[in-house]
Amino acid sequence: MDTVILGERGQITIPKKMRDRLGLRPKTPVVIELAGNGILVRPAVTVPLREFDDDFVRKLEKEDRLEKGEARNILNRWKKR
Repeated sequence: MDTVILGERGQITIPKKMRDRLGLRPKTPVVIELAGNGILVRPAVTVPLREFDDDFVRKLEKEDRLEKGEARNILNRWKKR
């Protein structure tokens, strides 16, 4: 456990040994939440976004089409559950 000083703007510095252990680098997103009577700081899980052009979306839509009657069969199976 380390003690740090709260800055004027509410900022703290996470000690280097903790940053290194968690792989925290400058600009790494973190999650801060209340935990009991303290604060929990942990690395955030991020998901990269990918952009798709219109042609790619049309291709996906075409590949995702169901055969005739297939949607009805799927719905009937779900209703029986």
